[in-house]
Amino acid sequence: MDSSDVIAKNQHGSSALEQAIYWFALLLDGTESEHDRENFACWIASDPAHHRAFLEIEHLWTGTSSLNLAHQNLGAHNKTGRRAFLGAGLAAVLVGAAGWYGDVLPHHPFADFRTVKGTRRKITVMDGVQAELASQSSLSLVTDDRGASGVALHEGEVFFAHDGRRRDFFVSTASGIVRPVAAAQFDVTCYDGQSEIITQTGSVDVETDQSTRNVTGGNGISCDNGVLGTPYEVDLAMRLAWRKGRLVFVGDPLEKVANVLQRWHPGRIIVLGDALKQRPVTLVVNLNRTSDVLPLVGKVLSIEVDQIGDYLTILRDA
Repeated sequence: MDSSDVIAKNQHGSSALEQAIYWFALLLDGTESEHDRENFACWIASDPAHHRAFLEIEHLWTGTSSLNLAHQNLGAHNKTGRRAFLGAGLAAVLVGAAGWYGDVLPHHPFADFRTVKGTRRKITVMDGVQAELASQSSLSLVTDDRGASGVALHEGEVFFAHDGRRRDFFVSTASGIVRPVAAAQFDVTCYDGQSEIITQTGSVDVETDQSTRNVTGGNGISCDNGVLGTPYEVDLAMRLAWRKGRLVFVGDPLEKVANVLQRWHPGRIIVLGDALKQRPVTLVVNLNRTSDVLPLVGKVLSIEVDQIGDYLTILRDA
């Protein structure tokens, strides 16, 4: 990114939030000069709104407000440059599972099976059990206290095909346990303590400490921190389209689209503004060409798409 362009955009009366986006992009990119750092220090000091806007962008990036600019030396003599005001945030991302670091470090590096961002993988879990892992998924072989063999899904989405021979097979997640009833094909998703279980054929029992529910073919159920919902009908072709290299959204809020897409697309995707987050989106994504999606969304919705290298994409009203 050309630093003169960034500075020019900050000098032409754009909002504090827009200015913060461009400063954050420049500093994250690491191409800033001593003159840029002087200008940034002046910009931060000139208006408390600038400070708040920059912290808001940093908060969105890391998932935690880790910067304390009031106690940082941001002048021209600060040789640490971007490390001084971004180092803590990037460390929080790497340590705290904020989303994008799967491009660099694998999730759950000691898991028995895993995929990196943008990839899928088919495996044989054990005799009679096949699995297909979606992007950024990880699972391990485990044994319960009764000696039954199963898998623990640490994070991600996995489609299982169970031929019924292993009657004690189970899938453990942070929210509960899934047990196929005889032969069954089913999909398990687990993110941030929330799970969704979808049965394609056969049926499965979903167990938590509080209750157990049976989910039959064509239905799904959600489990939020151990609390089971009510089974509901699922459009299997749409919901499981990732297995054929597609993501399908029909009238889904833009925030949901961004959250799902960033599991497959490099970097983080941030949507600014409550109204924009709720904008409905109908879209079919080719998982082999995710880089084409966000510019297209920008044109269709008439919104601004700020792509900051491979690190960050910000969607905002034009």
